[in-house]
Amino acid sequence: MHRPTAGFGIRATLLGLAAVPLAASPATLAAQGRAFTPNDWYRVVTLSAPAVSPDGKQIAFTVTTVVTAENKRHSEVWLTSTAGGEPVRLTSPGVESSNPRWSPDGKLLLFGSMRAGGKGRTWALRMDRPGGEAFEVDSIPAGTGPRDGRLVFYADTAMGGAARDTTKRDPWSKMQPMARPPFGAITSPVDPARFDGRHITEMLYKSNGPGYLPGPREAPVIRASQIWSRDIETGAKKQVTSDPFSHRNVAVSPDGQWIAFTAEAGLKSDSVARAERDSLAVLPYDARRDEAPRNESDIFVLPAAGGTPRRITTANGDETSLAWSPDSRHIAFIASSTRTASARIYLVDAAGGNPENLLGDWQYEPEQMSWLPDGRIVFSASIGGRTALLALDPATRKPVELLAGRRRLSGFSMDSTGRTVAYISTSLTRPTELYVAGTDGKGERQLTHFNDKLNSEIAWSDAERFTYKSVGNLEVEGWLMKPYGYEPGKKFPLVLYIHGGPHSAYGENWFDEFQNLAAAGMWV
Repeated sequence: MHRPTAGFGIRATLLGLAAVPLAASPATLAAQGRAFTPNDWYRVVTLSAPAVSPDGKQIAFTVTTVVTAENKRHSEVWLTSTAGGEPVRLTSPGVESSNPRWSPDGKLLLFGSMRAGGKGRTWALRMDRPGGEAFEVDSIPAGTGPRDGRLVFYADTAMGGAARDTTKRDPWSKMQPMARPPFGAITSPVDPARFDGRHITEMLYKSNGPGYLPGPREAPVIRASQIWSRDIETGAKKQVTSDPFSHRNVAVSPDGQWIAFTAEAGLKSDSVARAERDSLAVLPYDARRDEAPRNESDIFVLPAAGGTPRRITTANGDETSLAWSPDSRHIAFIASSTRTASARIYLVDAAGGNPENLLGDWQYEPEQMSWLPDGRIVFSASIGGRTALLALDPATRKPVELLAGRRRLSGFSMDSTGRTVAYISTSLTRPTELYVAGTDGKGERQLTHFNDKLNSEIAWSDAERFTYKSVGNLEVEGWLMKPYGYEPGKKFPLVLYIHGGPHSAYGENWFDEFQNLAAAGMWV
């Protein structure tokens, strides 16, 4: 389900509203379908995380349903052809499976799953021959590789993550996670069975979806993430770097010669950088200090075989989403010059130099970004309350919409040739489904119909879009949803939803809260 992001306030106010003759008569509404009810929510199927196979012929994706009897969500990995046809379920309905991705050669489909007897979270299905059970793999990392696809480069700790001593007895293991004494506690429950309160010692203690987040139970262990390579065929691993600082956003040039990554601008060790952040976090707010531009990270390049990294950027901000140009001569990246500045797409020569802002003062912000074989950059962006996929020619610096409309798109995934793109689409009156199109924006097709039966029964409330001027003449979007069963001359209550923006703002997607209130006879 699409939920508001934590941290933005919501206010719901019930007001009397004079009738406005916009809606259809009750007879017309009955012909269009019945009203949505809270119980219908349990029938909604949510799609996410599409992954196009390297050859562009198949798409794996996550399907999430609600198990009413157990009051929980359940996720499976499904597969469909880009040519169309009925999708098939790949994973067992008895376990949770999600977030599929393909090995570079397309022979394996990997996905996340916690299964009995398993030692990790990564499982795989063979896709180069019929049938077969999923099997656990030690790790085929979600990294980046050269054109030949033989090697994959990625960032990981030297110990493969923080290992925990499973032989150590935990006297609080039977308590609810939030009730267990956190690391550093100087008291403990006399009787663990009788304490059901919550220990909150961290700023990040609650999140949408997971709910309450237990604090750390053990002393934090800081291990810098290093760059590794792995041979896809043999599984042989090689550690490329051994530095006290972490390497992030690892990206390998298409010709396989260079590795780009981001690191803390001063190349401080992770422990020192964290100590600095923690010491600043406890200080009272100071605008001059806290809002001043800072150089959080820089981009570095080193030979794929290893060696001394070479710094290629020094600008303020925090560079992310590194992407090499097809000719391996340039690197595109996303960055904000300050904490409150809009994110931009920049281009820098792999040999170093001044990064070029390719979006100028364009009003919106890039999200996902990739290069196309013809040298253009394709990226997604929230255009107000809707989503668009756009192409950007570095020469003209003018974004051009490829896929748009009054809807929200997410999870863009392309094949190895950059010709096919898959994505999830949802609109105000339609829950999520899987779509595919060419990266030129042509030939769009809906591939799944999980919610068709529900859609045929329900008269979803659409929304009239309007805009108004705010502070500084800024245009703000709003939507008015009609109540089910509207009759001219009658008054209906109004529910006013207010949400921050532009980040995590409300928009042109299906949302159960809005539909439920409109179905109950309210303007929203």
